[in-house]
Parts: sequence; C-alpha cells; structure tokens
Amino acid sequence: MKENFRSFCESIISFNDEEWQAMEKCLSIKRLRKNEHFLLEGEVCYRMGFVTEGFTRLYFLVDGEEVTKDFCFENNFTGSVASFQTQRPAQFNVVAMEDTTLITFGFSPLQSLVEKYHCWSNFIRIVLGYFAIRKENREISFLLNSAEQRYMGLVADNPQILQRVALKYIASYLGLSPETVSRIRNKTAHQFHAKLI
Repeated sequence: MKENFRSFCESIISFNDEEWQAMEKCLSIKRLRKNEHFLLEGEVCYRMGFVTEGFTRLYFLVDGEEVTKDFCFENNFTGSVASFQTQRPAQFNVVAMEDTTLITFGFSPLQSLVEKYHCWSNFIRIVLGYFAIRKENREISFLLNSAEQRYMGLVADNPQILQRVALKYIASYLGLSPETVSRIRNKTAHQFHAKLI
C-alpha cells in the first residue's frame, strides 16, 4: 500500500531513500468499510488520507439534506485541508462509498518532516497548489458553464464516475436535480460512446 503512495510522490518530486524512510515513518494504513466515516463535521481533521483503493465522498449537511462537495478516487487525497492546516473543526463529512483503503498521515509528524526535509516541503506546496487549482476550476464551472457543460466536464475528468457513483450524488455535486442529470446523461451518452470507438 505504501509503495502506491511512494510512486505517487515520485511522480511529483525527487527524493532519496533516507527522505522516503522519514516520510514512511509518518504513514499509517486505515481501512474503511462502505458507509463508514473518515471525518465527521465538527471533528478536527488530525489526519489526511491518500486513497489507494475505493473512494470517499465529501458532503455538507444542509437542513438535514446531504450536499455533495467532492469525490476522492484512487491516487487522491481526502479529508479537510482547512481543518488539517488550522487544527479547527471540519465543516463537512467524509464517508467511504466503497470499502476503502487509505494511507494516512498526522499533522504534527508532517510538520516535523517538512521542517527537516526540503523535498517534502516542496511536495506539500505542490499538493496544496493542486487543491487551489481544483477549487478555482470548480468555481469557474459553476459560474460560467451550463448544466450540460458541468456534467460533460465531470465525466471527462472522471470516466469511472458513472459506474461507481449513484446518480443522486452526481446531481448533488453538480447542483442539479437527478431528473436533469438523467436527461443530460441520456442526451450525451452517444458522445461518450463515440469517443470509445
């Protein structure tokens, strides 16, 4: 499991065996059953997770209704970055949507690591930049794109999503009704089929 994380890190930065061993000491493996929470609203996110198997869904509870914030599939981080960095309570929940395996790391060990090793400081900077870009792209999509464009963009970025995620969660993530997403899916299905031929 940890080798998956090492391969991911190597795709971003260079490091030697000593630097990897220092990182490896910070890592733990956590397994979640389907529907088990990794983080609950109001809890402090003491550990971030890197998904090696399965996926998580991030959601808010608004008047008793779940509003999907994001999906985190394999080779992505999951948790609340804001809560992790500030050590203040998270404002959303993180739940496993399938049996899921995570590589996790805690706040304090990571702080010590980045203070000692420049490569890991650089790694964190790049990963945080990825989160910022993803957030900006989502905001742009909501402000400038049509419902169909938002759907097409989501499926283009995550081809697996239609097979792994229930329609109601996709609809919630896109800010649409399930009926609207179903109509768009039927309308655009031939376009994705054509790309596969």
